[in-house]
Amino acid sequence: GSVAATAATIEAGADTNGGPAPRYSCDFEERPDGTFIWHASLVLLRYLRAPVKAKPLRGSRVVELGSGLGHLGHALARLGAHVTCTDQAKCLPSLRSSLEEQDKQYGRADSNGGSLRVVELSWGEDGFTQSELADEQAPFDFVISSELVYVEEAHDLLLWTLQRLCGPNTLVYSVFVNRPFSWNFFAKLHDLDMFEVEQIDEERDFDPCGLEECHMHRIFLKPR
Repeated sequence: GSVAATAATIEAGADTNGGPAPRYSCDFEERPDGTFIWHASLVLLRYLRAPVKAKPLRGSRVVELGSGLGHLGHALARLGAHVTCTDQAKCLPSLRSSLEEQDKQYGRADSNGGSLRVVELSWGEDGFTQSELADEQAPFDFVISSELVYVEEAHDLLLWTLQRLCGPNTLVYSVFVNRPFSWNFFAKLHDLDMFEVEQIDEERDFDPCGLEECHMHRIFLKPR
């Protein structure tokens, strides 16, 4: 059924054990229930599953912004990370349902020493204040930002949220397929003068799996 087909898509996209990389012909896959899997998230997952990247994830605190159906977060938890999947309240029922499907398909997210939880979070100060994350003091080790920068109206809210979630040692992984306003986010990030941004080289460091203009970055706070 659709779950099995989706599982095959995810596992093919994330396989780093010498199997051929998948080739995606479009940005997303629409499932029979009307939800979407964004292929750039599978490109990032494939990158993070490589042993040299996966090792630091084990035992780390990871927050994913705009988790969608949670395939990336679930997979990182199975690598041993302690993952917080976040999204707006209206998206949480689909997210929780998808994570339950993945528990059945792949095994539980906590099967390898990791953990997984779902937390409501709308970006910006108002949304953060209403989230249970507002009561947590420890910064996250990693922040995952997959396909979040295509809505220009949300850029300032996303920037505020990144500032709030990042500590001196937090590493943000960002991936997106270029759309009309995507680079405006990075212009605003530059103007803040708070973050270093390192582009991950497509030719040398990651395989975009056929996606055109797929960009990946590491982002972290500048030393103060």
